[in-house]
Amino acid sequence: MANIKTKEINILPDRSLMPKIGQTGYSVSQAISELVDNSIDAREDGKALTVEIHFDNEKGMIEVSDDGVGMDEQTAANSIKLAHSAKKNKLGEFGLGLKTAAMSLGKKFQINTTQKGSDEEYILEFDEEKWLKSGDWTKHEMKVKSGVDKKRSSTTIHIKDLHFKIYPNLSGNLRKDLATRFAPFIENGEVKIRVNTKWCEPEPLDLKTEYHAPDGKEPFRMKLESGNEVWGWRGLLKKGSNKGEYGFRVFRRGRLIMQYAKLGFHPHPEARQIVGEIHLDHVPVTHNKREFIEESPLYQEIISEDGIFWKFMRDLIREAKTSERKTQIDQGILDKMEIQKDNIMKAIKKIPQLKEYAFPDLKEKVRAKEGENEGLTDLEIEKRDQRDIVTIEEEPIPQDEQNRKPKKNQVRKTYYVTVNGKKFKVTHSFVDLKTDEVLKDKNVDDELGIQVFTNIAFPGFASTTDHVFYGTWNIAEAIAEVMVERNKKSPEEVIKIRDLILRSSSEIGQELDEVEKEKKVAERLKKEYEDKMAKIKEIEDRHVDIKV
Repeated sequence: MANIKTKEINILPDRSLMPKIGQTGYSVSQAISELVDNSIDAREDGKALTVEIHFDNEKGMIEVSDDGVGMDEQTAANSIKLAHSAKKNKLGEFGLGLKTAAMSLGKKFQINTTQKGSDEEYILEFDEEKWLKSGDWTKHEMKVKSGVDKKRSSTTIHIKDLHFKIYPNLSGNLRKDLATRFAPFIENGEVKIRVNTKWCEPEPLDLKTEYHAPDGKEPFRMKLESGNEVWGWRGLLKKGSNKGEYGFRVFRRGRLIMQYAKLGFHPHPEARQIVGEIHLDHVPVTHNKREFIEESPLYQEIISEDGIFWKFMRDLIREAKTSERKTQIDQGILDKMEIQKDNIMKAIKKIPQLKEYAFPDLKEKVRAKEGENEGLTDLEIEKRDQRDIVTIEEEPIPQDEQNRKPKKNQVRKTYYVTVNGKKFKVTHSFVDLKTDEVLKDKNVDDELGIQVFTNIAFPGFASTTDHVFYGTWNIAEAIAEVMVERNKKSPEEVIKIRDLILRSSSEIGQELDEVEKEKKVAERLKKEYEDKMAKIKEIEDRHVDIKV
């Protein structure tokens, strides 16, 4: 039978563990953020905290200082102890941040700390080289300096023998990153952070205020299935980012964990205007606070497409799609639509078969066929009728609508189509009809006329670059529908009339394109002629000068 003995062994870690914890792949910004976390945890109640970060290129040193509550003797001693933390529900909850961050930045660091009401300052030093030679986990020196100002409280960390070079724009890049990471604290006035001589100021986002007045930020607070609360704000950028710089800044206890997180929606060009902040204070993070623990049920609850947060985001996603599609309808497309509308009206004027839909009395003329009309066909009678189905009114465009931009056409055209004896104004616009099931809609009113709406929410509209085609098709079809409806004709005639209008307007467009091409050729030939004449004159002038 086997005999099992129990023995006690020493599992004090090897000295190399201390410097190894600094080999975590921190960037300079991430490491300094860890130190700022500790400063924020040491805020004095009712007082704004000031954190100052200074790079000394000549000495090759970084200094991070704050005017927080400081540390007493025991807390100072524990600050250098691995994984020791008495903090609950704070940023520095793991007891690794200070040591990990300091050693990722340099081989030597020193902590100086004092509290109000005490005349003692506690000084702790760590030197990687000395530690590896003679470090002792059970004995480490702490200096106590007496006679300091009792009214002062602060903590300063000096880091030397750096693992990196202080490049010229390091302070600027760090300032920008810290402003983003600690934006909630800075914006609320709880914390001020200065890097060298300049303060960190969060960069304001250019938001669409029409989405949510007055600043474009729609605040939210909601309870999840687990009973935990998430809160923040959401909004839309005036101009979406092509670099993927959209989505949520995700904070935990005021500290940035994720930047440009696509929570509640999928990455898509039509979602590139969505931005906001979301605070997930209850979701656990890894010990280095660089990411959430994705396997956590609390994190899965947020990213679940069947969850409360995704449902909450649906209306904003729709708004973003509409907004993005509207930006595609620029002035160039609107100008092309005016040309197409003009071609449609010219086409309608050229199609004699449509006159019977415009003028009811034509039927009487066709029936009569006596006198001057005797022996003529129906189509010949329609052609002889001098009345126009289409009338066009022109008015100058007001100066303030021209945006000081020179235009070839300085007049606005208003089109009218006569249907069954009634004159209708025809207008077109690209709008979101709040449904993806129809391509167009129309409104027919005796006063407002025929209003044609091209639905930018229609899936086909988003997948094409030829938005003008959809608009042209819809105008022709809407006019055909009104002609059929007002004359009480068979619905089958709509397609016949629409195709007739589209075919004729296409032919007109092609004719105009040919004229434009010929015009360009003529302009080119004219320029070539003028250039040749100028050269001839230059030679003649030179010849005259020689003679003289």
